[in-house]
Amino acid sequence: MTRRIVPLLMVVGMLCCSCAWAQTDTGTTTDTTAPVQPGPKPAYTYPDTTPSLDFLNGSIENSSVTLGLHGGFAVDSNGYPNTNGSQTRWLTNVGASIKLQQYLPKFSWNLGYTGGLQIYNQLSGPSNSSTNRYSQTATAGFIWQLSRHWQLLANNSFVESADPFDSFVTIPGTPTANNPNAVAYLPLTQFLQNMGIVTLTNQLTKRDTLSFTGTAQLRRTSTYNTVTTVPFYNLTSYGGRFNYSHQMSARLSLGGGYDYNSLDFGKGQQRSGIHTIQFTVDYLLQPNMTISGWIGPQYTSTKTEVFFPNPFPPPATIFLGESHDSFWSTAAGLNFGWRDKRNAVRAGYSRSISDGGGITATSQVNTVDATYSRQLARKWTGLVGGRYLNSTSTTQQNRKFSNYFLNAGATYQITKSFTATADYARIHQSQSNAFVINSGTYNDNRVGVTISYQWSHPLGR
Repeated sequence: MTRRIVPLLMVVGMLCCSCAWAQTDTGTTTDTTAPVQPGPKPAYTYPDTTPSLDFLNGSIENSSVTLGLHGGFAVDSNGYPNTNGSQTRWLTNVGASIKLQQYLPKFSWNLGYTGGLQIYNQLSGPSNSSTNRYSQTATAGFIWQLSRHWQLLANNSFVESADPFDSFVTIPGTPTANNPNAVAYLPLTQFLQNMGIVTLTNQLTKRDTLSFTGTAQLRRTSTYNTVTTVPFYNLTSYGGRFNYSHQMSARLSLGGGYDYNSLDFGKGQQRSGIHTIQFTVDYLLQPNMTISGWIGPQYTSTKTEVFFPNPFPPPATIFLGESHDSFWSTAAGLNFGWRDKRNAVRAGYSRSISDGGGITATSQVNTVDATYSRQLARKWTGLVGGRYLNSTSTTQQNRKFSNYFLNAGATYQITKSFTATADYARIHQSQSNAFVINSGTYNDNRVGVTISYQWSHPLGR
């Protein structure tokens, strides 16, 4: 690598509805092939070459700097449902963003920062101190082709949010051979979260790939911080995994691997070690249709500190001892994807022991989700989706919650640089003995509108 990476710029940015990093206004359907870039490519390419549901973005990215501005509003009919009464909120947000990316023959990197001001107006329900908050996100990553057969990939993301519309949700990601269940969980409160991943891949042969991955996650919350209220909200997690993949044919790939994940809630108040042996299969049904699945045994060992409220504080609680639990379970998942020139469908199922978003600590989490996107017109695209989630504590079976989430949205490319989006979501949630939210059920409706501006320019020109 003979060229030095250019100095990075400082910025201010956004965090409400994510903005598209489009460089050109295509005005027509996008390419159905994977993005083409002049730099190194990921050593393992997931069989689904069209992971995006966005028809309005260009399919080719080059070295560039992209600046953006955005503003919008959203209404949540029942945000922060930690009391029996509804809490209607109006959220106004403004912000700006920057993204830099550069592709060299054997090295590519990207850096992004967004930040903005979130202003609350509570229309009903009990008051909340977080009326005005600054929120921010930062991302960084690189791909380094160390040699003909070795590649190093790293990504890190940081989020600081005060947005009630980030209440506990799951965000399905693009599955990979190393991570077939690419699902992230966000808690029901203000939060600060950092997630990092590093993968070293060895292309053994044209058909065989061996990968080693390390992960780390830190999550902190500020709304609730007492031991008696939410002992398991804050999380420190790290893990590692290795995976072997063999391409049997042009359509079929088989693989297997081992995954370890450590969860530490409340600085030792509950700690879990999760061991998973997974077997994966990926099959290309048609050039535009894929299906993949994974299954394997999972062993979980958990240590929980037991406290009792002190009737004569201080201290507020009395430590009674520790409880230990361990058991075997089955982890499994299935992903399906299909796309043509104007339509795209995604569906998935996942069952695994994981972080329950801090609400139920170590949990058995089951999710089912589906999304349909269609290009309605030259500059219009629409999307509808749904998700069902059930999370049950592995140490106390009566501590659980479940919800279903239905959403619909539309995006309009006003000009080459201006984009408008509108979204609606309906949430129905039930919970029992969760730490923050009360037992019972509640319904929530969310409506949001955002207008964003993007400007992109090639680096070095």
